Amino acid sequence: MDRELASVSPQYLLEGAVYALEQCGLLLRDANLLYRSGSYASAVALAAFAREELGRYRILLDLRTEVLGGDHLTIKKIQDRCKKHEHKQEAGMLSFVMRVDTDTALGGLLGTYLNVKHGSEEWKTAREQLEQARQSIPVERHKQRMSALYVDAVAPDLWSRPTREISQISAHAYLQDATNDYSGQYDRYINPETYKPDDPELYTALETWIGRPTLPPPERPELPPWLTLAMYGPKPIP
Repeated sequence: MDRELASVSPQYLLEGAVYALEQCGLLLRDANLLYRSGSYASAVALAAFAREELGRYRILLDLRTEVLGGDHLTIKKIQDRCKKHEHKQEAGMLSFVMRVDTDTALGGLLGTYLNVKHGSEEWKTAREQLEQARQSIPVERHKQRMSALYVDAVAPDLWSRPTREISQISAHAYLQDATNDYSGQYDRYINPETYKPDDPELYTALETWIGRPTLPPPERPELPPWLTLAMYGPKPIP
């Protein structure tokens, strides 16, 4: 039988999901090394791949649920479901952080949503537009990964250069958000007994998997001293 057409088991999908989560942690660890060395564009590129592996983790868990429900799943179907970068970015988007300047259109929209009467027509319109912005994030993250990796021609007198496209501040924000999403899944993985009420079958399967991998712990990027001072001011004298 063709290996791509052979059926896979729930345990096979659990192992693949955990290996993807492990790879997410390893890539984020290495992204932090690059960030600390000043390679901000490369750090973002690697963190973007880490987000895709987090998305693969979620996709494989969903596929496992389908197999537990009686579906027939093959290697080819797994490969197809995990093929597109944007789909993995979307699956790995476990939180939504919006950083905007108040004097931008998006900042004004967020201000409207937060300040007008809840449930009003103006509030509903702002909410719909914010949801549209949220849905565009996976595509924008994929574009950001590309701009962090490649030099590209954008105009007769302009090149897109990774070293100019990704600043230290934007790299810090990107790594921070990616680490936050990984951290939540890491905690669930190392403490299955705590989360067992959420999904008894899944967390029991994790508990009984002898020799399951040890995941890299989350490592948050440090703010540069000048930015820490700008955000929080000088420390008070004791």
